[in-house]
Amino acid sequence: LNAPGMPNNARDPRYRPAKPGKSEPTEVGTGGVAAGPAKGVHLGAMHRRLSDAEFVAAPTTPMRRDIANKLRELIPHLQEMARLGAPESAILSLPPAPAAAEVQWPAMFQPQLLTCGAHAQAAVALSRHGRGALLATPTMNLESFVLHGVAGHGTIVAASWDTEGLLLVTTTGDVFECAGAVPTAGKWACKLSTGPKLPIATVGKPFTGLVAVSRTAGAVQAAVIFPGDNSVTIFARSSSTWLPRGEVRTPASTAAAAHFSTSGSSLLVWAADGSVTELQMSNGRTSELASVNTGHAGHAWAGACRLASGDLARLAVPVESSSQAKFIIG
Repeated sequence: LNAPGMPNNARDPRYRPAKPGKSEPTEVGTGGVAAGPAKGVHLGAMHRRLSDAEFVAAPTTPMRRDIANKLRELIPHLQEMARLGAPESAILSLPPAPAAAEVQWPAMFQPQLLTCGAHAQAAVALSRHGRGALLATPTMNLESFVLHGVAGHGTIVAASWDTEGLLLVTTTGDVFECAGAVPTAGKWACKLSTGPKLPIATVGKPFTGLVAVSRTAGAVQAAVIFPGDNSVTIFARSSSTWLPRGEVRTPASTAAAAHFSTSGSSLLVWAADGSVTELQMSNGRTSELASVNTGHAGHAWAGACRLASGDLARLAVPVESSSQAKFIIG
């Protein structure tokens, strides 16, 4: 021991006796071959076990002959392909892009949102300012209407259609309920929900992110992609506030829009390149519903939803005002 105030040398390895097996090439502090965990394991036995292990050996002579015979059978086919070219069936080709349906949109109507209902083989296209069109598929019969009661609360950023009617969210965070399965006499009456506002409003600036809303058995949930974020925040509405349920990274690097499935169990997220990814709410797993679609130049993807038939419906809006929006199924 050292004098008072000096460190104790009891744990200094220079003053400790050597452990058993100090001369063995083992890890320091294990006790060596004689007293450590490797006691009884001898190098001879170890080498014997390694030699008995089954490793992938070099090909034997019969294996070499078999490989050579298969190559001889393949060479004439390769020579024929080099001389005449590969047959058309062997050339990899991408599937054709889904064609746009023939839709006669109402005059001065600029659809920006798309929602589908599981109760009807139809889709609802909406503008940001309260005009709409009900599209029956596959006939493409169109019925135009006006949303009554949503003016003065900002533009519409999200819509959902179920058996109770339309559910809308505006840039101010207000939620509107439009009762009725379909519009009546060219109008769809909407009223402001008595619940809390969705927390998306920004002071002095319009909300420029993405919102999806869903209603299942009276429970309302919303998915929000805030400007500049690459994650989806899920909110559930209670009687007094919106409670965050979780946050999931978006499957698309540049999300263009989002829409809940009719059951609310999954979220459709589509990118600017036209690809659509389905995000499961229960476990966060993703699956691709539609691949990249570059067959509609001059248009930007604005919405997608699943029809009652199971087909995917997509809305492509024109980049320039001189052309019309496209409604694509598939």
